[in-house]
Amino acid sequence: MSKFTYYRNLVLAVVCFVRSISIGYVQLTQENGGFPYKEELVKREGYIDWVQEYDYGIRFAFVDDKYNFNYPSKSNGQGIVYDSLFNSQGKRVEVLFEARESTKPIYTTKEFHDVFEVKVEQNVIRSYAESEKAWKSDNLLMPFILALFLIGGPYIWWKTKKEYKNA
Repeated sequence: MSKFTYYRNLVLAVVCFVRSISIGYVQLTQENGGFPYKEELVKREGYIDWVQEYDYGIRFAFVDDKYNFNYPSKSNGQGIVYDSLFNSQGKRVEVLFEARESTKPIYTTKEFHDVFEVKVEQNVIRSYAESEKAWKSDNLLMPFILALFLIGGPYIWWKTKKEYKNA
């Protein structure tokens, strides 16, 4: 085993171990699985100005409104949300969104606020409870990912040390 391979594997082992600690920390300290509480969300109503579907959700905005919204793919139901928003001309749309936090893609100056409930007129398209369930089911993989990193890092370290000693 070359010195480059030896050090590369040791660095990989350390990165795996540090990553496992950071994932574990986030899992243990996150409130409500990282999903905002309904009381913390803000209601906003309006008529749809534009809708854009992209890989990680659906972006949209209301006519003459300062906010841009993002319905994250992690909440599931993108198809029905997109169709409902796209076909909602002349209908009042109501959303529950997180006003305190926003995201800003590097390729635009627009800031987007995540939406966790969508209603068109009085029809609930995607409820807060449905979004929360989808969000939390997506997080069920984290303990397995944590275990892989937590076991993988020391294993790579041990295997590298063993092979280097035998070389």
